[in-house]
Amino acid sequence: MKNVWLVVLVIFLLGLSLRIIDLGTGLTTDEILWIDRSPGFIDAILSHQWDETFKAPHPGVVTMWLSGISIKAFNGSGFPAKLSFARAPTVIITSLSIILIFYFIRILFNTKIALLSATLIALDPFLLAHSRLIHLDAILTSFMLLCLLSLMVFLKKPRTELLIMAGILLGLSILTKLPAIFLIAFIPFIVLFLSNETKKKSFMYILFITAIAAMTFFLLWPAMWVSPIETLMKMVFDQQSGLEVAVKSPHGSGFFLGAIDNGNHGLLFYPVSFLMMETPITLLFLPIFLAIGIKKLIKDNLNFFNKNIITLCAYIILFSMQMILSLKAFPRYILPVFPAVDILVAAGIYFVFKKYINKNPVFYLLLGGIILLHLSLILPISPYFLSYTNPIVFGGPSNAPNMTLMGWGEGNDLAANYLNEKPDAQNITVAVDYYGFAQYFIGKTIPLDESVDFIDGVDYIVFYISALQRDWSKDPWEYYKTKEPEKVIKLNGINYCYVYKTSRH
Repeated sequence: MKNVWLVVLVIFLLGLSLRIIDLGTGLTTDEILWIDRSPGFIDAILSHQWDETFKAPHPGVVTMWLSGISIKAFNGSGFPAKLSFARAPTVIITSLSIILIFYFIRILFNTKIALLSATLIALDPFLLAHSRLIHLDAILTSFMLLCLLSLMVFLKKPRTELLIMAGILLGLSILTKLPAIFLIAFIPFIVLFLSNETKKKSFMYILFITAIAAMTFFLLWPAMWVSPIETLMKMVFDQQSGLEVAVKSPHGSGFFLGAIDNGNHGLLFYPVSFLMMETPITLLFLPIFLAIGIKKLIKDNLNFFNKNIITLCAYIILFSMQMILSLKAFPRYILPVFPAVDILVAAGIYFVFKKYINKNPVFYLLLGGIILLHLSLILPISPYFLSYTNPIVFGGPSNAPNMTLMGWGEGNDLAANYLNEKPDAQNITVAVDYYGFAQYFIGKTIPLDESVDFIDGVDYIVFYISALQRDWSKDPWEYYKTKEPEKVIKLNGINYCYVYKTSRH
């Protein structure tokens, strides 16, 4: 196919532009922590306080390295500018990974599947939303998938640099977030399943990757230089967010299928979350892929194409099972399966194209149609992509607040901007029940007290959707919900924020 890299460049630039637009908007809860941890991590390095580079058991080291340097180097004037620079490394990593993913998929399958995969991944609404945050899940997703694909390509076309890359990416994945330890168990399966070498040589590959990953993990985290055992123990047993706590303890405050709970949502949570965060194209072509893929497997047996497909399927299923076993659950925890699913969907689209059309000019029209369909889903909600839910399942966005927890702080910035336009806004006091407001508001912000008596002490109250879903503001909300709000902030047709003027004002 001529000019294929030009098409890849267009896909990359499209994905990058969507990720970078209005990057200072919609602060989310956890980002507040990483904006503080990241420059603190760099400060600890500059002052040679190596132990102080342990900031969280997650451990978030890659995010802190990159965003810490970015915040220190650029910072900017005002909070939105600071947030933009803090988020920029996530944007860059996830955008550049699209090009590498295309390159690897092209070798493993073919150019058309690679182009379709790159397009679906670049425009995947769930991945796109998290690719704009100073957080861990999108970077984890990119590193895990690239580790998997680079190893698969090595086993097809052995080159030492690919094996080194797989090891480095494994180390970077674990340095980003602990769920990546899944790959330590999964990599032996990949090697033994895909390798045509002897078992002895296959085991040498596994040991080599593990050694490179361990070196990467050690070298890039200064806490490991001075107290390696203590650091590893804290990663597992830290009582706030160590691995043991994450597996055994729910979040403590959750909402699922219309009911408030302690965050232990049960076995249906991730299947429902997957359906809600996926796109109509995925729900159409994933079953088609499975039907045609099983037929191809029966016909062609275990050729390399089918082995690669099985490997991706195993990655999706086994990683999902790992996350289901943990009692602490959020939809973003299964983000790493989404680009892998996109690759399978790309294969499904290709199977249909090859069987019924199989003409190159038509393929580019098909690719353009997929891009336009995705843009029709995500452009109307730009840049608040976290508000996306699948329009064809469970009643679409309008019913999403009855299904699962909505809102992570995004939208509170719009409420703050609305109140910033008020006369003498600097002297206005606002009570809020969720995070992500104060950083944008020029007046005074205080937490909303549970007592109705407290309400008269402020000028405005901002109620937030995920707080209301969990009854965090039950008494004040009971008092105000029958009154007319001065302003309602809507994202994707969902009421995210209610702004009420109090009797004081």
